[in-house]
Amino acid sequence: MRIVCLALGLMFLCSCVSSRQFKELEAKKEDQQRRADSLQTMAQNCGADLADARQQNGQLSKQLNQLLADTTQQGLAFRQNQHRLLDARKQNSLLEENYSKLLAGRESETSALMAELRSTRERLQNREDSLNSLATTLERKAAQMEELQAILDQKDKDVEQLRQRVAAALKGFEGSGLSIDIRQGKVYVSMDEKLLFASGSTEVGSQGKDALQKLADVLSKDSTIQVMIEGHTDNVPLRSGARFADNWDLSVLRATSIVRLLTANPGVAPDRLIAAGRGEFVPVAPNDSPDNKAKNRRTEIILTPKLDALFEILE
Repeated sequence: MRIVCLALGLMFLCSCVSSRQFKELEAKKEDQQRRADSLQTMAQNCGADLADARQQNGQLSKQLNQLLADTTQQGLAFRQNQHRLLDARKQNSLLEENYSKLLAGRESETSALMAELRSTRERLQNREDSLNSLATTLERKAAQMEELQAILDQKDKDVEQLRQRVAAALKGFEGSGLSIDIRQGKVYVSMDEKLLFASGSTEVGSQGKDALQKLADVLSKDSTIQVMIEGHTDNVPLRSGARFADNWDLSVLRATSIVRLLTANPGVAPDRLIAAGRGEFVPVAPNDSPDNKAKNRRTEIILTPKLDALFEILE
């Protein structure tokens, strides 16, 4: 009888422990879901901001092309009006010659000739006024185009100088999964997973911290540079029971880890940075081999120079 009672007591104790663990797991699951929802919202907002930036860049190119086309068309109109002006002057000279010959003629014929002469002179004056106005407009647009081209050239020069500064700061990490290039007027600093993170981790390793500190030093010297950090993964699903919900979750958390390391430098204000997770959906290579999958497991730090002067010209 005592043995039976002891067994029942042990069963009751085990039941209590399992219920408490179940509640704790439920609470953790709800917390993780809220966190995933928040990160998903952040990713969508960042994606919208990136789309806006790309649309603005497309609009700038379109407006420049339109300005070039308008200038070419108005130059053609200017030359056509010059020819018309020369023809009108010849016609005016001929009429004046005829007028001199007919001064002795009949009064009615002389009046008609005078009326035609006045009309011709009026047309000539109107054409000269139109030509002068067109020339002024053409000069203004040419000056505006030169100013716009100078700003675009300066922007390209600034981007190249920024790329060179970043490359010089990160020179010691060549061959460690680092690449720096210019795309769409922005500097892309791409770092492979092996440079920053252990597999399946969001904690940056010592080598990655060193690289990010050097990059933060560059960013601290120019407060106008805007920074977007994009986390990318391959298409391999996470193991069951992993700390992260999926590759979306992993890529976002890796991006935010890098944001925290960059903003540890007091010269890098948090409002200059955007953290985004792209998951497996923007690969640079097909996920059909271990090497290609390693290429896709990367973090891209996108540096954008300030374009306020360019937008002011367009407005």
